[in-house]
Amino acid sequence: MPALQRALRRWDPVRVAVTGLGGAWLVLLVGYAIGAATVRPTSEGIIAAVGALAIAVSGFLYAWRPGAGGRIE
Repeated sequence: MPALQRALRRWDPVRVAVTGLGGAWLVLLVGYAIGAATVRPTSEGIIAAVGALAIAVSGFLYAWRPGAGGRIE
């Protein structure tokens, strides 16, 4: 247990949170891609998927920018 606690103390909470949210967005987009492969997608649906992807990418970029609320190394 002490080894796990040491590992958890080294993780940056902002990066962990954004990674979880990014993973949820990735699942959403994979689900959309599977749906698009089985049904003819509409232009509105494609625009919505691209917008969702842009939101997810901006979350990852925010988490990994220098000094994003965590330790600056």
